[in-house]
Amino acid sequence: MFVLYFILYFFIFVITLFIAMLFINFKILIDGEFQNKQLDGKITIYWIKFLFSISLSMKDKSNINVKIVFLQIPIKFSVSLKKDEKKIKPIKKENQTKLDSENKKSEKRTNKYNSISKIQTLYIEKKPQITFYKQLLTNNFLIIWRKYLRIKLVNLSTNIGLSDPSNTGKLSGYLYSLPLINNKKNINLQWDYVNARYDILVKTNIIMKLYGILFRLLVIWTEINKFKKMGAINDK
Repeated sequence: MFVLYFILYFFIFVITLFIAMLFINFKILIDGEFQNKQLDGKITIYWIKFLFSISLSMKDKSNINVKIVFLQIPIKFSVSLKKDEKKIKPIKKENQTKLDSENKKSEKRTNKYNSISKIQTLYIEKKPQITFYKQLLTNNFLIIWRKYLRIKLVNLSTNIGLSDPSNTGKLSGYLYSLPLINNKKNINLQWDYVNARYDILVKTNIIMKLYGILFRLLVIWTEINKFKKMGAINDK
């Protein structure tokens, strides 16, 4: 009897948690830095920050550090991005002639042209389906973008220098003339007229309303199935 009650209460807890996740906004914090040709970044996804969160951080493109926190219980692990690959030295053919190399080049050109023609033929045959998918996805993703996503730039700091100082001055003048950048407290643009460099630090906050996003995805799935049943779309 105890096991039955436990399963029942656990099931109710899961359903309640799922419903709450739909109506409580998910937040994504993006913190990226590109300095001295090195990319460092951190992405944090959380729903009720002290209840559930996932953090992904990368440094020097060597590995991704993952931290998952559920009910204040942290789980940490890392994923290596480097693969040990054995370099295979190409075997040089001593008796390879110029005619063979020219034949290979002509074969590559022929295969390239054939693949392009196949793509063009396939596009012409599937144009009604492509048009349908394009309109359906565009309309629904625009609704998602306007109603259920909110992107806020928290901070943007740069230190940019081009190889030609005059081009650096032109770029700075153009950017400062933009209304989106001029007189913004969260945007700090610095310029290096001596050295060529591209240092960027950006922090962004993204808020997602899951109930709206899932609803629009359900609309897309329903419309596709409806048109498939009507025979308007043939995937074969």
